Amino acid sequence: MKDFELENLLKEVKELLIEIKNEQKNVVEDIPLYYKANADKVDKIIEFCKVADVINRTSEKRISKIEKLLYDVFEK
Repeated sequence: MKDFELENLLKEVKELLIEIKNEQKNVVEDIPLYYKANADKVDKIIEFCKVADVINRTSEKRISKIEKLLYDVFEK
């Protein structure tokens, strides 16, 4: 009776190990997909930062011109 229980437990453990092995294979296969998705996101963030920098520089120039005009108006 104990041998039968032990055999059943061993079968269950073997099945679980096979399942874990298959899951690990799937994870390894999915890594390139996750890498590509993350790389695409990083590229978009970099592009967004470049656009934001251009906008900030343009805004800073405009604000500087407005400040200068206001200074000139109030100086007179």
